[in-house]
Amino acid sequence: MTTTKRKYDELKIDGPPLFCNNNFTTAAATSSPQQESSSSTAAKVDGHLHRHHHCPPLDASKTALLIVDVQPEYWSECPPVRHDFPAFPTHLSSLIQNCRTQNTKRIIWVRADYSYEHSPWLHQFARLHEGTIPPIVRPSSKWEEFATPLDGEMVITKTSWSSTSGGTGLLDTLKQDGIDTVLVCGLITSVCVQHSAFGVFEAGYRTILVTDACADRGRERHEAALALYGDYMYELRSVESLKVELEEQQQQKKGKKKKHKKNDGSTNNKEVMSSIMKGVSVSLPFHKDGAGNVGRRDKKMMIKSESNDSLTSATSYDDSVSSIEDHGVAVGGAVADE
Repeated sequence: MTTTKRKYDELKIDGPPLFCNNNFTTAAATSSPQQESSSSTAAKVDGHLHRHHHCPPLDASKTALLIVDVQPEYWSECPPVRHDFPAFPTHLSSLIQNCRTQNTKRIIWVRADYSYEHSPWLHQFARLHEGTIPPIVRPSSKWEEFATPLDGEMVITKTSWSSTSGGTGLLDTLKQDGIDTVLVCGLITSVCVQHSAFGVFEAGYRTILVTDACADRGRERHEAALALYGDYMYELRSVESLKVELEEQQQQKKGKKKKHKKNDGSTNNKEVMSSIMKGVSVSLPFHKDGAGNVGRRDKKMMIKSESNDSLTSATSYDDSVSSIEDHGVAVGGAVADE
């Protein structure tokens, strides 16, 4: 028996983890919450991942955030989850805000809608758990205050545990958008979050499960789910590590764009002004129009350095002479006839 399997068996978790009602409340769900500290899975997994895997850098323009079942049925109306994961709202809202700030390609919200009419698995579930309340979910129009979609963010409804099954259209969207990486988070870790991660992984996408932006009906169940498949089918990361990486990648992109701009052979007006220093004289050509009015010729302006008498040319622009003089530059404007 492997260590992972032994760990899962030792938990002795009974009952299906899908729905929050008294029939399915286990000892794991009613235990006191463990302290969410640096020793938790959310903090451990990042170091393990980077030691054993080649992790390509995240590209926000090719990344989607998948938020699974964060709805009243699984949070505000589900005391066992709230009891063991009090920091979940803070972590999730931070992840969502980071993805919005870094312009992640897609933010996708998934809502559960389970009924006998369009969720055939419910019939088998009822047979296996005779005498219990079936997990029928009719989502309301309300969202949790800490997790609400913005205009333009995609919302899909699923009728099964996985966000990729039952005609949700999720995989089509990922393909059309050129997504290569999916960040998965939400409720419940051991059921719909994990099944959604499986579906995305099986479709060929790099799949990252954001451990501290997930919650379950008991911390032991949450940890067991991560231990079973973390680093096997999907990567495990924390909210903070993703925030740092996305910010670093954004800064690197800005740096590359700036460097490319400087090396592409073109010079814009602001760059010309910033390159002019005190002790440099500038000769700007002028011209007369047909009525004898003097105006600026949109040609090259010659920049002469008094230190080495060398001449260099730069594209002129239509600012006033006084604005150049503000930079401590001596200006001479010779009038040139057309």
